[in-house]
Amino acid sequence: MQVEEIQIMVDGLRLKGWAYGPQTADDHAGGKEKPLLILCHGVPRSKPSPEEEKQGEGDGGYAALAAHCLREGFPCFHFNFRGTGESEGEFDVYGWTKDLAAVLDYWGKRKEGQNGFYLWGFSMGGAVSCYVAAQDQRVKALVLAASPAEYKTVITPWDAAGRIEDFREIGIIKDPNFPPDLDEWLKNLYSVNPLQYVSNIAPRPLLIVHGTADEVIPVMHAEKLYELVGDSAELLLITGAAHQLRREPEAVEQCLEWLKKLA
Repeated sequence: MQVEEIQIMVDGLRLKGWAYGPQTADDHAGGKEKPLLILCHGVPRSKPSPEEEKQGEGDGGYAALAAHCLREGFPCFHFNFRGTGESEGEFDVYGWTKDLAAVLDYWGKRKEGQNGFYLWGFSMGGAVSCYVAAQDQRVKALVLAASPAEYKTVITPWDAAGRIEDFREIGIIKDPNFPPDLDEWLKNLYSVNPLQYVSNIAPRPLLIVHGTADEVIPVMHAEKLYELVGDSAELLLITGAAHQLRREPEAVEQCLEWLKKLA
């Protein structure tokens, strides 16, 4: 396995990511080149220690998941959206869509991206992935893991100021003057609306996966998305699973099996 550290500039901000590829062509399980699998994380749940931040999270985080994906035959890239991990900037959801679009543009210029991309988005990273995939045909398939259907019921105008303070505590908003306009920040958040965009994914493959015991984004969000797309997508509900599906072995393995069937 070879790990390459990548830096990508967006809006004057430096984003950091890591590409996981085979050491040699013979190392690639399955032999056939696949689209580059890009992992899109959600909002961190707590402020990590310096070592945890370096690794992605205390349990190995997305670095461990990316390595696992490579072992299963998928070249893989994971990165920190603006405001998180080792990337610069402040937490802004619409800004995250620009980050992901820039990631696709970066890899589209390299041979690893010539076969297109699979996106596997978790929580808010799922909403961002849906928004970008709906407008970019280079995305060949999409997995939405514990993704919200919309954010107006998750972060309301009445609790937005309190949530901003939570984000400061986590460390993803560092500038005391950010956001300069809370109403505009909320407007941008609400514009990244999977309910509006998910129907544009078809006929490309779409998997919606959610835990029935999700304590952050209730399972009805997945059901609402599936109602819109019906037979053009697949719905996978993991009984008893909580919000962080990358920590759920059953969810991870079933998602990877689904991706393998696309090859």
